[in-house]
Order: sequence, then structure tokens, then C-alpha cells
Amino acid sequence: MVTLDSISKKITKGTTPTSVGCAFESSGVNFIKSESLGHGKSVDRSKFAFISAQTHERLKRSQIAENDILFSMAGMFLGKTSIATPEILPANTNQAVAIIRIDHQKANYEYVYYYLNQRSVIQAINASSAQSAQPNINLRQIGQIEIDLPSREMQDKIVAILASIDKKIELNQKINDNLAA
Repeated sequence: MVTLDSISKKITKGTTPTSVGCAFESSGVNFIKSESLGHGKSVDRSKFAFISAQTHERLKRSQIAENDILFSMAGMFLGKTSIATPEILPANTNQAVAIIRIDHQKANYEYVYYYLNQRSVIQAINASSAQSAQPNINLRQIGQIEIDLPSREMQDKIVAILASIDKKIELNQKINDNLAA
């Protein structure tokens, strides 16, 4: 077992633009909130807000990079995850979403994504969240999540199997959507 922070280059979170004197825009740089996470690896683009390129530059700490794991750390979506793909970039986020940038020399980011999505891990995260009106988990707690990390070869094999299952599920969903239409 290793801790998430020991295999990560960065674990951080964002800021709401209005708290630093900036505004949301009708278009521009994608701004991802926690409600966009948790529908498989992909992010629900229909729930994006937008910020200007200048605001994005001002919020450097929370700029999202390709293959970052996005992790909901507050509210009813606690523990939901997605992966940042090139299609959603450039992007930024607020304080309810953690950005986990895995060190690719230490772990396969997709393996970590799948690990974090296990029911037992999500239940443990929700059980450890601060009990308040809005459940939350802090960056230190996220960094201390323990990951069972097999060899890189085994991580890659596990990812290949789970990714192929995900593709089949996605294809079946598209077929069901077409039949329903």
C-alpha cells in the first residue's frame, strides 16, 4: 500500500473566480464543477461554466492538464471522479474539485482512477468526510488515501481489461439510446 500523495506530482484544488474579483462568462475556458464528475471517465460537458482566458491565467494553481484525475471533494458528489481529456482543455476548476496529477513514473493514472472508483474506497471516503451540512474531504485526507499498487505491468493489464469493459458498456448505452429514440 502507498498513499496517493506518494505517487502524485500534484494534489490541489481550485477557487471560485468571483472570490478573486473575476466573473463567469457565457463562453471561454471550461470551468468544471463537481456536478460534472462521476459519469464514467468522461466529464459531463453540459454542466460546464466558463471563465475568460485572463481569469484562467490568474487561477494558475487550478489549471487542469491532460490525464489529471478530477475528484469531487465536497457536497453530494463527494468521491466522484473523472479524467481530463484533451477535448475539455483548457479547463479550470473550483474548490469543490481536487486535481490529482499522478507521477507517470510511479503509477498508471488510469489504474489510480479505477482504484478510486471502487465502492469500498468511495464508502470509506464518505465515511471519513466532515459531518456538516455539506460533506467534504480536504486535500490532506485525499493525499492519505491508501492505494494497493501492484507492479506497473500488472497495473497496465488491469487497466486494459477494465477499459475494454468500459468501452462495451459505452457501446451498449449508445445502442440503448438509439433504440429508445
